[in-house]
Order: sequence, then C-alpha cells, then structure tokens
Amino acid sequence: MHFTSRFYHGIILFFIFSFLLFPAVSAEAGDFSTGPETEISEKVNDEAIEKLREMTPEEIDALDKKLAEALILYYDRKFGQALPIFREVAGQAETMDIMWWLGTSAMKVGETRLAIEKFKKMLEINPDLHRVRLELATAYFKLQRYDEARQELETVQAAKPPEAVRKNIEKLLAAIDESTRKVVWHVRFSQGLQFDDNASSGPDQRELAVTGGTLTLGNESVKLRDEALITNLMGNVVYDFGERQGLMWNTTGAFYNSAYQSYSKFNFMMVDFTTGPWWVGRRDIVKCPVGYKEQYYGSERLSHVFHINPSYEHYFSPYFSLAGSYSFNKEFYYNTTNASLDNSQYRYEINPSIYLADRRHIISAALGFEDRNAEARRYCYDAWYYSLSYLTRLSAKTELFVRYKWTERDYKEKPLLYSQDRKDKQHNIMAVLSQEFLEYFFATVTFNYTDNDSNASLYEFDKTTYTFDVGFKF
Repeated sequence: MHFTSRFYHGIILFFIFSFLLFPAVSAEAGDFSTGPETEISEKVNDEAIEKLREMTPEEIDALDKKLAEALILYYDRKFGQALPIFREVAGQAETMDIMWWLGTSAMKVGETRLAIEKFKKMLEINPDLHRVRLELATAYFKLQRYDEARQELETVQAAKPPEAVRKNIEKLLAAIDESTRKVVWHVRFSQGLQFDDNASSGPDQRELAVTGGTLTLGNESVKLRDEALITNLMGNVVYDFGERQGLMWNTTGAFYNSAYQSYSKFNFMMVDFTTGPWWVGRRDIVKCPVGYKEQYYGSERLSHVFHINPSYEHYFSPYFSLAGSYSFNKEFYYNTTNASLDNSQYRYEINPSIYLADRRHIISAALGFEDRNAEARRYCYDAWYYSLSYLTRLSAKTELFVRYKWTERDYKEKPLLYSQDRKDKQHNIMAVLSQEFLEYFFATVTFNYTDNDSNASLYEFDKTTYTFDVGFKF
C-alpha cells in the first residue's frame, strides 16, 4: 500500500509538471485551436505512464526533480543547461511535451538535426501540430534544406492559420526564394574617417645607427600623425547552376582608397577583380578564384598583381570546420626604378573554426607560411604567422570582431646600410564593432594596432589607427 501511494504520488507530480503547470503541446506547440489531442498522442503519454510504473518510488522522485529543474532552466531561457536534462528525462519517459521542450531547446543551442528528429516524431504522432510544423520548417531552412522547408510551410498555409502566422510564413517563404535564386548579388559601400598616428609607417627616431655611421631621416620618413578619408566599395555576383549542393560561379569587385589630409604622398588606392567557380556540398566548400589587382601609391600607379586563391573547407560537425588555402601572387611594379621589387609570393594556410550557440559565437585560428621571391634578394623573405580571432553576434544587429596576429619574417639578404640579414617580428591587434540600422545601413568603429620589431632600425615602427565609417549594403 505504501509503494502504491508513492507510485501514484510520483505520477501525479510528473504530469503536474508536464501538463498543468506549463502549457501543453496542444496549446504551446500544437494546433491554432485549443482542441484535444488525438488518440495517438494519448497513447504516447500512456506509454510514458507504463514506463513510470516500472520505476521505483525513488526513481520517480528523482525524475520529478530533474523535470522541474529542466523546466525552470527552460523558462529562464537557459536552453543549453536544460537540454541535457531533457535528454535524460526523455530517455526514461518521453511525452509529447517533453519532445517539444527537447526539440525547441535543441533549436536554441544550434543542435538543429536533433530538433528535426523530435519535431518529425511529434508530427508522425499528430500531424495537426502546426506550431511544430513551423518550427520544423525553420530547422530545415537553417540547414539549407529549402524544398523540405517550403513543403512544411505550404502544409500550414493550407490549414488557414491566423493572420499573424500567415505573415510569418510569407516572410520565411520569401527568404527561401531569396536563398534559392540562380543569381544573387550584394553591394557594400562605406565612407569613413581614419585617425592614423603613423601615416608613413616610419620609426620614432630621426637619427638611426647604421653600418659606418648615422642615418638622418627626412621629415616625411619618420613617424607622422595624419587623418585620412577611407572609401570602401565591394560587390559580388553569384550564379547558381541549379543544384542545392553543386556548382556556382562567383565574381567579385573591390575598391579601396585612403586619402590623407596633410601628406598625400602616402595615399593608397586598390582595385581588385576576381572570378571563379565554387562547389558547395553538404559538408564541403571548394573555391578557386583568379583575379587581377591594380595598386596606386601617392599619385602614381604602383603595381599590378595577378593572383589565384584556391581553398577547401570541410565541416566535421555544426560546431567545427577545417579550411586549407593556397595563394599565388605575381606582382609587377610600373616604375622601372622599382624593378627590384617585382616578386612572386606563395602562401599556405590552415584555418580551424569553432561555431557555438547557432553561430552567434565563432572562434577561428590561422597558421600559415609565406614565401616571397623578389628580383632583389634583400626583398625576399620566408614568413611564419598565426592568428586567433573571435566573432560574436550580439542583440540588436550588433557584431564584435577581435583578432590577434603574429608574424615573423626572415629576409634572405641584408638590407642596404646594414651588415646582417634583416629579421622582423610583428604583432597586430584589430577590433571591429559594427551596428546595423534602418535595414540597409551600418556604422563601424575599427581599432588597429601594429608593432613591427626589426633588427634593422630603419624598419622598426608602431602604428595605431582608429576608423569611424558609415555605409549601406544590400
């Protein structure tokens, strides 16, 4: 008698949490009406009760406590902490409500495939759970399974949902149309003001010790403070050959210009065009762009560059990817006095990335090697570098990006005026805060600090810039 009373006490507690204290599936996740569940739904819950009958009173009490803890975390929006507890409870007794809580928690923390599994199971039990079907469509959309997402949305549309639900369906269908267009293009433009404490990238000191004496630098060769107007324009066009996972062709154009207010000799302008195929698979992305770049320094044409930049990235899971890239640049200087700078540059790089909380937090690293072969050996070098970066998407369309990069360059011959081969070690820190507003507009603040430590004092410098710009994108 004592066992029986404790058993039914546990069942009562379990279903108080599952069906009374919190919205049931029929209201929170189910039909647009508040009608009763189907006989199949009741059968599922009956099966859960049968599993409870097989438990000891102590096991039932422990299950009650776990469910209560999970629900408190769930309604406090601590989905990552609630998810493993819901998993454990579902492994012992899974009701329709627990499937819903488990699926929605999985969606919130980026476990989209688990969410799909639970939502599909609920719809197999009760096809009239339209809220569940909408969540399933959203999950399919996140995984770029657009045909399946559209099918689920059209099923809900046929049920004549309320106006607010219908508008949300139309928005998601429009997003699917946007994502499945054969030709997709984007443009981004910004205009900003940069405060630069070393426009010349020169050393702090005017007099430098060199082999055989002292070198005295001119006024515009040492560290100079100036402001610059910064213009950025980028655009790309992607042509999709039609398969959801398959061949695409991407063409990109970029324009950059920095115009200093006092020292125009340090102005820089760059125009770059690239084009090439992409191949996108379920877990793989292959790109092979080739391009041409023109560079201007001061008021003169500086150089032109032919480049090819193939890359391959594999997603081992929704949380981790590994990319590898190769870059080849062939640069020619226009001025014959700079012919010794003509060079071929090779770069090899690997990039692991970690994705957390549905890509709201991305941690990336880079390890690379660069080999530059110029006409004059004093401009040739081998360089190792690594970097670590973090991108987070905050609320209200705010993004923060920070990166640290370390580079060591070993030059293959001593520079002029020095008796030993040049060696540079460079530290770079960059932080970018970006805010979108009025749908198409954005503003950014960028901090960039570079410290170049060289055994040849002429090339030793530090440089800090602050850039404020506004622009639009569409």
